[in-house]
Amino acid sequence: MTIKEVEQLLEVPRATVGFYEKEGLITPTREGNGYRDYSNEDVEKLKKIIILRKIGMSIEEISDLFDGVKSMNEVLDDNIGNLQKQMDELKGAMNLCRRMKEDTVQISSMDVNTYWNTIEEEEKQGNRFIDIAKDIIEIEKGVFASYFSATDMNGKTYDSLPKIILNVIACVVLAGVIGCFFERSWSVQNF
Repeated sequence: MTIKEVEQLLEVPRATVGFYEKEGLITPTREGNGYRDYSNEDVEKLKKIIILRKIGMSIEEISDLFDGVKSMNEVLDDNIGNLQKQMDELKGAMNLCRRMKEDTVQISSMDVNTYWNTIEEEEKQGNRFIDIAKDIIEIEKGVFASYFSATDMNGKTYDSLPKIILNVIACVVLAGVIGCFFERSWSVQNF
């Protein structure tokens, strides 16, 4: 079966199928002309992957399932916990959204202290909000990746580990050359 047939059958974009292949979750055979040939088993595996992704499982968890590293029960327990945490986070946010809507609040006239106190009250009741610390982590990952030229022009991190490693090595070599230049000695020790 061609990738176009798989796209139409499963109603997923070609990029999605290619991503799962790149992640090593499926391995279609190659015909003599280089085109991929997806077997019925590949399609069934893709269906499993899509089902698991739709319930929130990560690629790593799915890979662990297929590799036998974890059991379905273990991964489902973890996933249920993650989903519950997301629901808990959203409960406080939902309550605050409803209150703000009832108050017909506008950004220009928002009484921040009222809503700040509402968040504190919701948290005391055990309701949670979206963890904004994740924003900082994503920003820092982007800064680190861009520092080592591990991002494309749009700031998306490359998945190519060899390119990242080469860029890190290039930075280290450049630092060594600069060190030797300032020490005016081209020895291994100065490098």
